[in-house]
Amino acid sequence: MLETSISLLKDSPLIDLVRQPFRAIRTHRLETLAVTAIFALAALLRLGWPGVNAFGFDEGTLSLIALNMARGGRFAAIGMPSSVGIPNPPAAAWIMAGPYLVTPDPLFATLFVGVLSLLAVVGVWAMARRAWGVPAGLAAALFLAASPQSVFYARNIWSQNLLPPLALLWAWAGYRAASRPARRWAITLNVFLAGTIFQVHLAGAALALGTLYLGIRYCWWRQLTSVLIGAALAILALAPYAVTVACCRPDVAAQFRTLSATPSQTDLSAFAQTIQLGIGTGWAYVATGRLDTLSQAIFPAAAMALLLPLGLMALGKELFPSNKLIVRPDSLAPMTSEGETVGHPNPPSSAMHLTPRPKPDASDLAALILVWLLATPLFFLRHTTPVLPHYELAALPALALAVGAATSLLRDRRGAWLIVGAMAIIAVTWAVQIGTSLNLERRVETPDGLGTPLSITRDAAYGLPTQAPVLFFTHGDNPATDGEAAIFSVLWWNRPHRIVNGEDVLILPPEPAYLMATLAPFQAWEELRDGGLISNLLTFPRRKGALPFVATPYDGHSDPTGFTPFSAPILLDDGLQLEGWRARRVGNRLRISTLWRVVSVPASGTYQQFHHLNTSTTLDGQPFLVSDVPLSAFNWRMGDRLIVMGDFFPKAANHFWVDVGQYTLPDLKRAARIDGTGDSIRLGPFDWSP
Repeated sequence: MLETSISLLKDSPLIDLVRQPFRAIRTHRLETLAVTAIFALAALLRLGWPGVNAFGFDEGTLSLIALNMARGGRFAAIGMPSSVGIPNPPAAAWIMAGPYLVTPDPLFATLFVGVLSLLAVVGVWAMARRAWGVPAGLAAALFLAASPQSVFYARNIWSQNLLPPLALLWAWAGYRAASRPARRWAITLNVFLAGTIFQVHLAGAALALGTLYLGIRYCWWRQLTSVLIGAALAILALAPYAVTVACCRPDVAAQFRTLSATPSQTDLSAFAQTIQLGIGTGWAYVATGRLDTLSQAIFPAAAMALLLPLGLMALGKELFPSNKLIVRPDSLAPMTSEGETVGHPNPPSSAMHLTPRPKPDASDLAALILVWLLATPLFFLRHTTPVLPHYELAALPALALAVGAATSLLRDRRGAWLIVGAMAIIAVTWAVQIGTSLNLERRVETPDGLGTPLSITRDAAYGLPTQAPVLFFTHGDNPATDGEAAIFSVLWWNRPHRIVNGEDVLILPPEPAYLMATLAPFQAWEELRDGGLISNLLTFPRRKGALPFVATPYDGHSDPTGFTPFSAPILLDDGLQLEGWRARRVGNRLRISTLWRVVSVPASGTYQQFHHLNTSTTLDGQPFLVSDVPLSAFNWRMGDRLIVMGDFFPKAANHFWVDVGQYTLPDLKRAARIDGTGDSIRLGPFDWSP
């Protein structure tokens, strides 16, 4: 009797009513713990290992444009160069100007990109959960949190790294615009983003195909005002770029003409790259590419190759359910210009009751995801340039949502959680691979990686004492074309500095400064060493297997040793005065070094120095060997001394002399001697043998 009473009490509606809140609290807590763990993993992979990320020419160039806009007062009308040979519009620089407005430190801007990617993880979780429930949200978030491409393309300042979060915002706006009545602001936002994301990176143009689909399916011509506002805002954003190219940059206009005349080809490479994104392969070139074991590389790819088809099947099932009409009854109702359903002229029966749909359902999202997945590979089906893997990054959130949809394929709830569990194992495996690669990249030089990490160059740049300006000698002096010039221009934004092509010139300033070189076995550093000017050697290590940066303080007046002085210095009309020279062996080279003083800064232009090596057997006035070198004249300051180097590789011993002088490009006009005796200076003679 007692057992019967207890059994009835357990099954009573009253007890069940009491149990429900506790079940809800318990379920909510478990989901909260799971979501928190996923977001923590996503944050660790994106924001952990700070500075262990590429920061080369692309990142430096984009950062310089953003810094000039945020802190230099120069509006960006043209963006960084693109892989197709034409510069991008400047929208990526506009976005990156935000973090650089807070601080010029590129590490902060790098973390900003990681935070945007983290918000994309939150977004796919919210969209998948709303459409298909808790398991779908967790599976989608797990994929995007740990996908290798999603992580590595969120750890540096590339314009293409902004594509996934912007594409997700575009999709969310399109999904919200599927409501009936349509949300006008969502239509405007979707159209604006479709016309603006390609201004961040040209690959974003593919999303316009998705917007075209949405406009046709949901009859956006009935909301023409909202469409026109979004299009007008996108055109307004593009106007500075278009006007600048048309009016001020004939070189860019010529690049567009060249690109349009390039023969095109049709292939499925973009589809293959989208598949690689989905299964998590092909990411070695954005990291080190070195995994601990073969099984780690194979398992997640094989598992994802099973999960993604399930997701596509689930999306197809949402679109064409077996137990529902393909054309929904509510879609038959006529609508006003405001998008509201009105009464049907022939009222249907109660079985076909027509009611407006207040919000989009899972089928709307399923259709959007499929179109989204197809948009980028279809856009690049025919192309005139190589299709690169990062062109498909806009599809990453769609792949995550497809994984989430896979949980709705099985009616058994345990099947959905089985998919979540499998995705969790895959995510952990990916995380181990990513962590292994980042640890390796932080410690060891990786020839297959993407250059010296930001943490290394940042430590070197910020490690110099700040009480004096710095002259940095590296391979090139133009931030628009040279990687280290762009990198250190960003790192020393707030510090007086000069970046000099140290392959040919060493500049000794007339005031105390720090002289830094990218390597010790480097031409400018060799002149410092052989001239006895290294007073206190400072080294800034790179990773294992790479030579360190080197630096030394300079007092502003010490003379380099080993030079043969002139009894009377020789002044040229470009403002340089020759004070001494020397010829010596450096390795297997004959080096002619000339010591000059900047008496007056010349007019802006491109200056070169010629070195004509002559022997007693030189015929018809033609030099035996020639070495012409650039002088980085834009870096000269009044009172600087320059050591200019000309290297030769004679194959036999001889009695040599050298004629030196300077000229401008492109007119080849030589600088004349002030004493009126010509336009060259003879050095020597001297003997040299290989």
